[in-house]
Amino acid sequence: MNTSYSPALPRRLLLAGLIAAALPMVAQAATPTLADSLADMDTEQIANFIGRPGARVRDAAQFERMKNYLRTHYAGVVAKHHFELSPGEVFDCVDALTQPGARRHGLTAANWVNKPSMLPTEPMAEASDADQARSAQERHRRDPGIFLSPARAEVDAEGRAKSCAKGTIPMKRLTLPRLAAFETLEHFRHKRGRPGTGGLPGQQGGDMQTQASVHEYAHAYDYVTNWGAESTLNIWKSYTELDSEFSLSQIWVTGGSPVETIEAGWQVYPNRQSSHEHDAHLFIYSTQDGYDDTGCYDLTCDDFVQTNSDVAIGGYFTNHSQVNGTQYATKILIQKDGTLGHWWIAVGGVYAGYYPRTLYDTSGIRNQAAKVDFGGEIINSSPSGRHTRTDMGSGYKPTSGSGYAAYQRTIRYVSTGNVYTTPSLAESRTKSACYDIDVGTSTGTWKTYFYFGGEGYGTGCP
Repeated sequence: MNTSYSPALPRRLLLAGLIAAALPMVAQAATPTLADSLADMDTEQIANFIGRPGARVRDAAQFERMKNYLRTHYAGVVAKHHFELSPGEVFDCVDALTQPGARRHGLTAANWVNKPSMLPTEPMAEASDADQARSAQERHRRDPGIFLSPARAEVDAEGRAKSCAKGTIPMKRLTLPRLAAFETLEHFRHKRGRPGTGGLPGQQGGDMQTQASVHEYAHAYDYVTNWGAESTLNIWKSYTELDSEFSLSQIWVTGGSPVETIEAGWQVYPNRQSSHEHDAHLFIYSTQDGYDDTGCYDLTCDDFVQTNSDVAIGGYFTNHSQVNGTQYATKILIQKDGTLGHWWIAVGGVYAGYYPRTLYDTSGIRNQAAKVDFGGEIINSSPSGRHTRTDMGSGYKPTSGSGYAAYQRTIRYVSTGNVYTTPSLAESRTKSACYDIDVGTSTGTWKTYFYFGGEGYGTGCP
């Protein structure tokens, strides 16, 4: 049965409640439908959140703003199916044309597209032998925490298929507890959780004092006019000292002032997750005004249009690299579909969806981007006046090399001629004693690559 949320929907049928009360106690309550979850949210009071572990909502006014945001976000969304990808991590399969991004941008069956109109071309065949030793440890299987598959016939604890039918897309359920883990709605939507603190190396805007003391990077970039960027990202379960800190590996395409960005990668950010808090999660992010009033992760606002029914944006990686053992990696591509097309994101070779070009300015990235960037980022909240112990990547410095340090490899950008092109990367790091990066080149499949990371607080990182 299709369900869509409306404040006028009855909270629960009295008969259902009486039947439930008469049944024996069970270990775990059934996962509610989206409509029931939102109806329950309507009755929540801030008093129920005061003192709750993980709840940080600032006051009653912010609490009501969060509730109103959920009502607006889901107004008109039609959920046809729901399942738990893992305990506590619920996805709704919603009619693709009713997702927030599709409604905002006026999409219908007539103007719906599933992939870019043209794909980047290869300049030449890749060599295949020079990186065999390093590549032998690497695995690229489509992780079941990110890729849903009806063919696997997987079901959750209540017997619901962990997949979405064609014509629907998986939306990770946004709930009041997830929002209330942050002080304000803006804290939830922005990188680092506060407007202006950004997530872009060298960004000159917003609260620079806060940013300078919070965000740290080890990254490599190229100022080049482009239609996108691609990299294969090595996946790690990075340690974060506090749940309010994150560690990530990502790619950026940027341009304009204030800066406009599109970003994608993996991130360990416990506060943002409802389960598997310390695992790496697939994320996407964009801002249109330098991380100030705009910006959100994944599908938690109406910026992104998802077109693929199998990619769980915001899902978690079930496989992480092991020190001196098997290495797991996934390829991520951000691609502009020509000057007049949208900005698409592909994961593991699968196009998940796009950010419409009309989100951005002609002086920004509406038609092309001005810079590509690749690397790691962490939050250093300086507990007890010292540097955080949060890892970047594996926690090993780049000098540790293969099997130890995290990497990105086969790094390329898409030229405005729509051809994959090798960048000329410049290295940069916020504090080399804490986190570092080392760019290299190869004649084999790795081509342009780098190792990066570190363990934060310790010798030389006070």
